[in-house]
Amino acid sequence: MSTAMPLTSLGETLDLSAEYFGWFASSAQLIDDPAALRMQLAEEGYLYLPGYLDVDLVTAARERLLGQLDELGMVDRAHPVSAGVAQQPWQGRSCHDLVQENAPLRELLYAGRMMDFYRRLFDESVRHFDFTWLRAIGPGHGTAPHVDSVYMNRGSQRLLTSWTPLMEITPAIGGLTIMPGSHRLDRLKKHYTGDVDTFCTNQPDRPPQDVHEWIGPLGDGKLSGHPARLQSKLGLPWRTAEQYRPGDVVIFNIFTVHGSLDNHSDRIRLSTDSRYQPADEPADERWIGENPIGHNRSVRKGLIC
Repeated sequence: MSTAMPLTSLGETLDLSAEYFGWFASSAQLIDDPAALRMQLAEEGYLYLPGYLDVDLVTAARERLLGQLDELGMVDRAHPVSAGVAQQPWQGRSCHDLVQENAPLRELLYAGRMMDFYRRLFDESVRHFDFTWLRAIGPGHGTAPHVDSVYMNRGSQRLLTSWTPLMEITPAIGGLTIMPGSHRLDRLKKHYTGDVDTFCTNQPDRPPQDVHEWIGPLGDGKLSGHPARLQSKLGLPWRTAEQYRPGDVVIFNIFTVHGSLDNHSDRIRLSTDSRYQPADEPADERWIGENPIGHNRSVRKGLIC
């Protein structure tokens, strides 16, 4: 497969041959058939639903978010704020806290069409994590390949993620990449598991990177620092959208390998990760409550290594 420009992730040029790269196939035609959606998700590890969400809500959430980023000095005021051009030199920061002051974004993610989708998909009552991962990614490298299970596995294993673009995102701006079928690889299930918030009670002097070999070669839960090599190593392609648009959403499970392309534009790439599960199953305590605690020393658990 060819594109107008090379695509990179973590600075590495991806192999764009048909064997190792391709575009998402839409599952929108299955939207009224939850059983078929469940089968597709079980087979591929993801669903791509272009145009499913309320575009007006996405627009309102984006406009509010850009105003918030402008107040933080992250938007280049030589351009209209609505263009979302990144202030240079770019200095990224955690933006998760902005969600609480963005009512349209909370409505987009936790009411209406999104929650209705999950109720039908699970065929039971649904709860969402209270923590929302808000991504405001400037020019530069994207996200390293990983699976979510090593970061949020203390509750339901039926946890699903919605990746929601808040703007038009071309491959040059970056965006989510997924390895279809990766959730079914036995060697990943065997060698890439665990919980990043653990330590060895019987080996307190053991180096952290050694302790955590079992949750990823990089020792921080990430699967690889080399997305291009991973294509041939796992024998699976990377998939992404030819162009993400407001209203699109991608669903995937906690065992699906994913990452993102690098941002080669001058704009801030805006998206969210939000998580959903059956309401009657346990939820990971790190990501629920009025002020989710996330990853910190207070949630570390000891184990015998």
